[in-house]
Amino acid sequence: MVGEMLGRALERRGVGTKVDSADIVQELSLKGLDFNSSYQLSGERVRSARAENKDLEIFLDIHRDSLRKDFTTKEMNGESFARLLFVVGTGHENYESNLSFTEGLDKLLATRYPGLSKGIIKKSSDQGNGVYNQDISPNSVIVEIGGVDNTVEELHRTTEALADVLSDYYWHREK
Repeated sequence: MVGEMLGRALERRGVGTKVDSADIVQELSLKGLDFNSSYQLSGERVRSARAENKDLEIFLDIHRDSLRKDFTTKEMNGESFARLLFVVGTGHENYESNLSFTEGLDKLLATRYPGLSKGIIKKSSDQGNGVYNQDISPNSVIVEIGGVDNTVEELHRTTEALADVLSDYYWHREK
């Protein structure tokens, strides 16, 4: 749902998108795999999409935070937004590129939507997967948007804000 929202918001800003709405948990179950295989399975999907379309440059893995509403909501200009958090895996040799990309997005968010981002967490292989398929592109990151209690309206406002920043990055980056 959130991925589709973000995809539509980016398309309205002239940024082409490909949203993969696969239910990875269901696919794991059908293939008899456990949760530890989720990034292997999703990585296959990302690599396949990239092979089909070499123009794909930015890869966002959209998640929902497990925290409750008081930690995942931000009031701005009389409206509530679902806060977001970036996760960069440091378990591969080119993670600095992903970190630089993410820091740029986070800085733009802080300027335009103060307090919407909870920042950037770096995770090594000791803290989880550590790669999260971010070795596929220098513009890859996990984005946790909102939590279990956030409303569709809050999620929508946040995807619009993220699309604003992402489209600015896309159209003004050095190529």
